Amino acid sequence: MKKILAALCLAVSFTLQHFITFKYVCQTDERWPTFYGFPFVQSTNHSWVFSMSGDLFIKGFIGNILFFGLFFYGVIYLLGIAKHKICKIISKSVIIILCIFSLVFIYFEITVFDWRLEWDHDNFKMNYYQQDLDCEKTFRFFD
Repeated sequence: MKKILAALCLAVSFTLQHFITFKYVCQTDERWPTFYGFPFVQSTNHSWVFSMSGDLFIKGFIGNILFFGLFFYGVIYLLGIAKHKICKIISKSVIIILCIFSLVFIYFEITVFDWRLEWDHDNFKMNYYQQDLDCEKTFRFFD
């Protein structure tokens, strides 16, 4: 149970911080928000009004948490089967420290940013444009 909770904690902070993500920039005639998410689109960087707010898309956010949760659970499981006592102590310490940092990141994301919850990203149209938008996708890795 501890491994599952640690994996979910790491997955939530990892997806909120956009460490590994796709960045979608849509070409429009207005200042349009940038979309983020890997492997699913989960959020925007800002809205039109306030730079510390954005849209959080529940469907993509849950999908990304499950994706990274399974990844981190696998990593934690592999670290847990180490035979040496020193390796076990180091791996448990690193996992605990990362979970503490993750909880701090999650706290700041929840309290500082004003997230508006939406179910899905509506194919980047955001209920404004009728036709599909041309969006450029780039991969970001710890950027």
